[in-house]
Amino acid sequence: LLLSGFKLDNAIVPQEEILSGGPPKDGIPAILEPKFISAAKVAFLSPGDQVIGIEVGGQARAYPIRILNLHEIVNDTVNGIPIAVTF
Repeated sequence: LLLSGFKLDNAIVPQEEILSGGPPKDGIPAILEPKFISAAKVAFLSPGDQVIGIEVGGQARAYPIRILNLHEIVNDTVNGIPIAVTF
């Protein structure tokens, strides 16, 4: 059981009975080198699909929620500035 700094000394449930309920550390792969296409060429999104949109120094990017649901984080560099997009 990975405690990540939490102390269970006074827990009501014995520590040996606590089970992980999700993926392990790094079990959801981040996108480290995202690839982009122009909005005019996007075929995998529908008009109602949501995105997280950003603009840094005049450079715009859109990160589809459909993709973020699978990865939860995108590490990117926009206009020379490192960013993390999370969902």
